[in-house]
Amino acid sequence: MGAAEGTTLHELIAAQTRGAQSRIAVTGPDGDLTYGELERQAERVAVRLAALGVGPDRPVGLLVPRSAAMIAGMLGILRAGGAYLPLDSEYPDTRVNALLSAAGAVAVVTTPELAERAAGLPVVVLGEEDHGEAGPVRPPTPGSALCYVLFTSGSTGEPKAVAVEHRQYIHYLNGLYERIEPGWSWALLSTFSADLGSTNVFGALTTGGRLHVLSREQATDSEALAEYFARHRIDAMKLVPSHLAALAGVDGAEVARVLPQQLLICAGEPLQPNLVRLVRAARPDLAVENHYGPTETTVSMLAFRVPQDVPEAATVPLGRPFLGVRVHVLGPDNEPVPDGVTGNLHIAGENLARGYLNAPAATAAAFTPCPAEPPGARMYETGDLVRRLPTGDLEFVGRGDDQVKVMGYRVEPGEVAAVLARHPSVGQAVVVPYGAADELRLAGYVTGSGVTGADVRVFAADRLPEHMVPSTIVVLDALPLTPNGKIDRAALPDPFVEQAGHRVAPGAGLAEQVAAAWAATLGSGDVGMHDNFFDIGGTSLLLMRLRARLVQSLDREISMVTLFRNPTVHLLVRHLEAAAVPAVEADHGRGRNRLTTVARAQRRAAMKGDER
Repeated sequence: MGAAEGTTLHELIAAQTRGAQSRIAVTGPDGDLTYGELERQAERVAVRLAALGVGPDRPVGLLVPRSAAMIAGMLGILRAGGAYLPLDSEYPDTRVNALLSAAGAVAVVTTPELAERAAGLPVVVLGEEDHGEAGPVRPPTPGSALCYVLFTSGSTGEPKAVAVEHRQYIHYLNGLYERIEPGWSWALLSTFSADLGSTNVFGALTTGGRLHVLSREQATDSEALAEYFARHRIDAMKLVPSHLAALAGVDGAEVARVLPQQLLICAGEPLQPNLVRLVRAARPDLAVENHYGPTETTVSMLAFRVPQDVPEAATVPLGRPFLGVRVHVLGPDNEPVPDGVTGNLHIAGENLARGYLNAPAATAAAFTPCPAEPPGARMYETGDLVRRLPTGDLEFVGRGDDQVKVMGYRVEPGEVAAVLARHPSVGQAVVVPYGAADELRLAGYVTGSGVTGADVRVFAADRLPEHMVPSTIVVLDALPLTPNGKIDRAALPDPFVEQAGHRVAPGAGLAEQVAAAWAATLGSGDVGMHDNFFDIGGTSLLLMRLRARLVQSLDREISMVTLFRNPTVHLLVRHLEAAAVPAVEADHGRGRNRLTTVARAQRRAAMKGDER
């Protein structure tokens, strides 16, 4: 199994459609699409986009909730010759508008409910495509054309648009094909706005398999996911380790129920050996791989197949390069370092992205000439520090800059600080990470008069995706400085100490049990009755862990929706006491989109405080 050089992603999917029109291609919260239906819906989108002038290298926004329709919209953009720009429907409007503008998007594919968020661009609304004449004849899309544009966090204060061509993604797929089987069913639990999720999509559809697109609520509710996996065979999936750990529940009790049948791929952040041991204990026969690769090197370019005896190390190794990928571990002088010595990881090969869209200077700075290869060859400096083990595998050591991983996403604290500093009442701002590597969160510190941390946090939430919004923001009279005038990060106060003095302690009984679960999840010994979960360090992944603890300690089912709607100990206790019986609240059937509908509003409300 392999894709020919020069082909495109939509051509690979079209090849699977021939002779298999009635085979189910995609299953989502909105129903099933066969390969034939997927192609026909995509073609109708492509016709409309072509009439709007979409063609090679023209970005098109994809603003669609997780669904089968999202995949039809993505494929329609590719069939028109364009490049899709995936936009998470949970992003605030300000962020959506900024990304569309920065990418130079010429249109947006969306749904009737989201069409008004298209920033004034022409829209193709799914389900409302014309059924009349075919559009203009479209020439074949060259392999050198863009297939997608993805934004990553930027150290300058603005996100960077990584431009990836079909030929680079095909190169990645050929490496992936060496480790998967045709016809497998894949589950998409992650957002499609990050390249990690694309493995599940194209791993399924380019090999004749079936893609299961899970709603946000299903993907964050271990019970709902377990029930779904019990009804549908899932052969493979790729997700962030912290997401899997949250689904595994307290002490990994739920992990056996949320695993695929054949292959589990973890990527996006360091994989902890203890998590793999949990998986191994539950499913000894399951193949587990650790993948690594920045967006600039097209999804993944290193892989490690974890043996039955999990390595005794701080993290699971990154592994060895995919076919055709070349890695260089270099020292400060750009000279190779000996095996076992830490160096900066550089990547070369046909997998390198074209560069940053409309940013030649940034592209030239990140994609530099490779001294170890023939003239004209480029390499990408990842900023990751690694060393080569005696086995030949690469091991992750750390970062050479301030970049961190939060919920599997690359985050430049400088970009977040730049957004905080735009608040009209903020003078200076700095953002620092805190917490364990697999539960890393951000804390913001600002100076300003007449402003509260809650005000600034709401301001940030209106402009940044969830993973970039600081868990808490502390207002200081002045930022501490070192003798040479730089911000002294070591002297910044504990982000939660000042809040403790204003807390109302929980009483005995149910409130005490709920507060104990809150404290265990957040790693804090002091949780007040009216503390908002998201204000004291909570994230959506930690909320999943909180749910697992509450279900275990209270011996009753509690849905993720309930936790979002009751983000304080006080509100949740009041809700639980009002319930007549400990009935199962979660609706695990079709239509589990309530969480997607309320999540953004509830998180935003949580930031403003508990009305009491």
